[in-house]
Amino acid sequence: MSDRGPKKKPYKAGERKAEILAQTAANTRATGSTNRGSTPTGGVTQTRAAAPTILGAPTTVGVAPVAVPGQARVPTNRPTDPNAAANAAAAKAAASAAAEAAAAQQRAGQSYLDRAKNLEPQIAALKYALGDQGFKVALDQNLADLLAAHEAGIGLLKEGHSARAQTFLKSGEDTEKATAQQAGTSFENLVRERQDTLAGLLQHGAGETDALRSMVMAARQFRDNEAEGNRAYFDTMRSVSSGLTDLNTDTKAAFQNAHLGLESEKDRVWQNYYDRRSDTFTQLGNLYGQQGDYYIQAAENKVTGGDQAGVSKSAEQAYMDAAKESAKSYTQQGVPQWMQEWKGIEAPQARQSNTDLAAAVQFEPLGKAEGATLRGW
Repeated sequence: MSDRGPKKKPYKAGERKAEILAQTAANTRATGSTNRGSTPTGGVTQTRAAAPTILGAPTTVGVAPVAVPGQARVPTNRPTDPNAAANAAAAKAAASAAAEAAAAQQRAGQSYLDRAKNLEPQIAALKYALGDQGFKVALDQNLADLLAAHEAGIGLLKEGHSARAQTFLKSGEDTEKATAQQAGTSFENLVRERQDTLAGLLQHGAGETDALRSMVMAARQFRDNEAEGNRAYFDTMRSVSSGLTDLNTDTKAAFQNAHLGLESEKDRVWQNYYDRRSDTFTQLGNLYGQQGDYYIQAAENKVTGGDQAGVSKSAEQAYMDAAKESAKSYTQQGVPQWMQEWKGIEAPQARQSNTDLAAAVQFEPLGKAEGATLRGW
């Protein structure tokens, strides 16, 4: 049996491991120096393979260790790229930038979703204004105020008409009383004048013819007084009748004008109501459209959320409702039947209190008095 060399002492605990680590470090340094002398070919670094090294044997620089059967295998060192660190740093930076870009995109998309969500309170407020508790309440209140003011105005017109009519009627009544009093006074004068004339004629011995003539003269005076009183009475009553007729006509016209004014105000209030609803529907459509744009921008940033098709349909419907509201108008009502048939207070009819007496007074040529033979006619 030949001697292959001096025998090695048995390894203590940990010594074998330390030796292997030392050999590995030496091989790594040797391989690095060999790679620095290699020639690149075709863009690929050519390296010379290191000679195998038996573990436990003296290490030769540039020779790779070879595992001995029965011993632990140590990984063979491979040549390293001098740009590996830079490439790794670049890759890491690119990955970090990509992650940051993805995060920014996520934030942008979520921001658009948040903006779309922030429009919900405005949309809800506009819907509330379009509901029964919004513009409709103001419309009902305005119409109620107009109707109350109209009824109050009609009441004032009726009161004014009644007061003025009573003034005319009182004037007519006073005229009738004054005319009757004048007629009574004229008749009293007639009787007195006849008595006085007859008494004077009898004292002077006048005949029947003179007595008749004096009676005719008294009757003529009575007739003239009555005609003058009647003329004044008719003039006054005609004025009263004309005043009442004008008052009735003016009051009826005032009623109709008040109604037409009410209808005009109603038309204005309703038109304002329709215009406000049309503008509100337009604003609602704009908000839905803006909300849809936010959803689209969020989707472009890879963030999904919101009903894009639903808001688009809602926007179309809102614009259509705005067009319908703008085409509406109020239909004014005609003059009520009671206003058309209203007559007011009937004017009093003028009448004479002495018509029969005036008609009975006839002035015809007188014949000879019966038994009068002393006078010539």
